[in-house]
Amino acid sequence: MIQGDFETVLDLAVERLNKDVSAGKKYFKPLDFQDRVLKVLQEVARSVGGIDIGPTFHPHAFPDIRANGYGVEVKSVANDSWLSVGNSIFEGMRDRDVKDIYVIFGKLGGMPAVKWGRYEETITHVRISHAPRFVLEMETDTASHVPLFSKMNISYEDFSKLGAIEKMAHVRDYSRKRLKPGETLWWLEEDGGPGIELKVELYMRLPPERKLQIRAEAALLFPGIVAGSRVRNKYEGVPFFILKYHNVYCPQTRDLFSAGSVAGKERGGNYLLRSLERIQGAMRQAAIDLPDDLFLEYWEEGVPVADRIPRWLEKADSLAKDWVPSDHLFTGLDEDASSEEFDDPAPQDV
Repeated sequence: MIQGDFETVLDLAVERLNKDVSAGKKYFKPLDFQDRVLKVLQEVARSVGGIDIGPTFHPHAFPDIRANGYGVEVKSVANDSWLSVGNSIFEGMRDRDVKDIYVIFGKLGGMPAVKWGRYEETITHVRISHAPRFVLEMETDTASHVPLFSKMNISYEDFSKLGAIEKMAHVRDYSRKRLKPGETLWWLEEDGGPGIELKVELYMRLPPERKLQIRAEAALLFPGIVAGSRVRNKYEGVPFFILKYHNVYCPQTRDLFSAGSVAGKERGGNYLLRSLERIQGAMRQAAIDLPDDLFLEYWEEGVPVADRIPRWLEKADSLAKDWVPSDHLFTGLDEDASSEEFDDPAPQDV
């Protein structure tokens, strides 16, 4: 099968998928969308003939779907954006029978839509977090769109064949070229593996909306912050997460959740509760956006997106003292946006 024939299959499949996501929210959950993509591809392939389409050898393998030597990675986002953090650059569970890889991307926020693209052409950046990951951008027809591998002067095919150390050499060189005046790289050794250099920022210098995102993600991943004041080290994991995943140094972590400046203008009472009430919407969004492997790492369990807030409440209720988080938090059905007014602590407070 030639490349043009397979791309015709992708055209037909995406045409049907666009009708599906425009008709309702039946396929808006990531696994539901992935299953639907597979089914539609199989149905289209049967009508064309001569194409064997199925899942790859393992649920966590890359890409998600293979077809006569071609591969399809399925991505979806709940917001109105064609941008997504993708797979690890190391591709440890890549299906080696797949050569050319495509991506089918569902934008399920705003006006839902689906696009396909060649995988290497949609990758525009590598995000250095707890593991280096590709960043996918589906709007490839804009003047500002430049594939990552063009910036690194290597093809995706050649890059994918490199070992971890060689891949990181390209990533380090790319990261150095992106540094602004006054920025530095931080060296991180990951489990004895290849070193990762990180650009580190100070929390107090971040824009308010990014502070809100970080606080919400940390609150979600560390329900232990609701434990009693006498519980030692309840904030201990938070600064490491913020540094490891966001490349941000936060010297006074406790103040992210219990300082008066994040709890609102009222004084006295449960500062922690009030600070969490103000970021409920952002926590809900974090529950949708954060990848599965973070919950495996910090909660030591995989939790479907729809169950993450209920599971957080279960954990928080079991840890809190003298109050019950589920009596106060996430009690409404319409908490789609945070009530945080972007009045984070002044630099001297954090």
